[in-house]
Amino acid sequence: MVLALFIIFFVLIILGIPIGVSIGLAVFSVILCSGQVACVIASQALIRQISSFSLVAIPFFMLAGEIMEKSGITQKLVDFADAVVGWITGGLAYVAIFTGILMGGISGSGPADTAALGGIMIPSMIKSGYPKNYSAAALAASGSIGAIIPPSITMVVLAGILGESVGAMLMAGLVPGILIGLLMMLVSGLICHYKKYAIRDKSEFSWEKLGRAFVNALIPMMAPLMIVGGIVLGIFTATEASVIVSVYTLIIGLFVYRTIKLRDLKGIFSSAIVSSANVLLIIGVSAGFSWVLTYNNFPSLVTGLMLGISTNKFVIVLLVNIIFLIGGMFMEGLALILMFVPIFQPIMAAVGVNPMIFGVMVLINVVIGTLTPPVGVCLFVSSSISGEKVTSIGRAVLPFVGCMVFVMFLVVLLPDIVMFVPRLAGLAG
Repeated sequence: MVLALFIIFFVLIILGIPIGVSIGLAVFSVILCSGQVACVIASQALIRQISSFSLVAIPFFMLAGEIMEKSGITQKLVDFADAVVGWITGGLAYVAIFTGILMGGISGSGPADTAALGGIMIPSMIKSGYPKNYSAAALAASGSIGAIIPPSITMVVLAGILGESVGAMLMAGLVPGILIGLLMMLVSGLICHYKKYAIRDKSEFSWEKLGRAFVNALIPMMAPLMIVGGIVLGIFTATEASVIVSVYTLIIGLFVYRTIKLRDLKGIFSSAIVSSANVLLIIGVSAGFSWVLTYNNFPSLVTGLMLGISTNKFVIVLLVNIIFLIGGMFMEGLALILMFVPIFQPIMAAVGVNPMIFGVMVLINVVIGTLTPPVGVCLFVSSSISGEKVTSIGRAVLPFVGCMVFVMFLVVLLPDIVMFVPRLAGLAG
């Protein structure tokens, strides 16, 4: 039954059927053909999964991201980043990555950040002397950070699977996400220095320029500050934060910048609804997928098999990382998480890995998957903007992927990197 489930799923994926539909068809086909259980049981699992109150945060965070994208705030964040680090040699690469960190705290979507930032930064970087493939790679890498730094939609999903609070999981990604961004800036600086990239006219550092850029960027930067500050201080929950930020961004777009007209709201809400429905469909049908695996005792079999190979914590962590890393290259990240995290969670618990550490580790693997062919969505977005081949960008992005791999293993060796902010907020023991 389990083998048939995976075969049907992968055949449907190869045929180009959407992820959510593929999972649902695989689940109900196997149940109907087996005759062991009624489809209504799997349907109940689906309904229970998407009825979770914490999932209300997903459509509101998506709505906030759509509004901010249409509000034209990207240029203001780029100007601020340029005032902070643009005066350094090779500064445009720094600007791209620094802006990626800032935007990650607003939209929570790697591909969306890559698209919004790439349209501005890639042409500027190429004009300033960066190779086209490196410009596209830097933007793909910087955009991908948005999936780790709160508000991260994927973290909301992980919280539900791992049984952790949404606020705790969101805060767990804060330090690792920023650390990845800083490491990327360091690596970018070394590459630019070694390969003599980006010889451009450097502007002198100016406190006046920095102050002006900070004031212009302050309003959009208040969104991530409200999310992080509100959750850490216990003012509101993550779900409440999603609603507050949606209203805040709507006010910015309609009344502060006036870049959004009332006639634009229909398109914005429609886009957010469609995106949310797609995510919630995958979440729902994946509950049925997990139910079939559990019904056939598959997680216990995998746990016994892996612990039979080794009971050493770091060997198990390495094996699980390899599985998720390879899976991320070929599967959409959300589906990978929903289908395989429930299988490997008991194994990680058995070797003493905290669920939040496991969640961050999985998420970094998924983000790496957005930067690697054949499914690397951030890579393809960057390729379409730059006109450069995906294979060429893929080679140039490897040093940035190395930064993510380093942090991924660092969080296992030094758990406080993940646990510090949740503990500070009183969300973890």
